[in-house]
Amino acid sequence: MKHNINTGTEVQKAEQQQAIQRQLNRLLQEAPVGTPDNTHNQNKHIVITKVLVRPNPFFTAITLDVTSEQSRHTIVRMYDTEGHIVKMFSWFLVKGTNVTSINEINSLSAGKYHLDMIDNEGKLLYSTNVTKENLAHL
Repeated sequence: MKHNINTGTEVQKAEQQQAIQRQLNRLLQEAPVGTPDNTHNQNKHIVITKVLVRPNPFFTAITLDVTSEQSRHTIVRMYDTEGHIVKMFSWFLVKGTNVTSINEINSLSAGKYHLDMIDNEGKLLYSTNVTKENLAHL
């Protein structure tokens, strides 16, 4: 009988560990590429509700059109495929529509880049991929 109790306890521990692992996986999951990261927030804490990145692919500059539910300091980062930051700047979002341009990127090599926005606590607010094309390919 003791053997059954120990086995039952071990099964319960294993189930608890699996439940904890599932919760951790959900908490650590990043937003799908190209979507605002609202999965970890309740509706009252949603910061970014809409993002338009254009043009994509780009040649010399990118325009970001962001709709925010609250005013918040953000950092916009652009990485190359090796994870090196090629452009980074601070941007204060106001409640409503915000538009900015990422300039001085015409010297970047053609290829894929990753663009994201984080808040001042390092929380990922938005993430997407963009592609740089050279004008010579036209």
